[in-house]
Amino acid sequence: CINNLRLIDAAKQQWALETGAAADATPDEAAIQPYLKNSESPVCPLSDAFDYTIGDLATDPTCANFDADTHNAVL
Repeated sequence: CINNLRLIDAAKQQWALETGAAADATPDEAAIQPYLKNSESPVCPLSDAFDYTIGDLATDPTCANFDADTHNAVL
């Protein structure tokens, strides 16, 4: 899950560079998909779904099933 969050953040930053997006822009899943490995959205290993909140460019992405503070599943 942590690696998926890193991939999403990298894709988000690449999208911003290539599109000249403003610092407060918020891409959606479709916008960052071309910048992900094999152009496929990652799925949460706990739910087999895209349970990620991408957020704006200044905010780290999060997973609904993962507590980043404790590194534990919340399901």
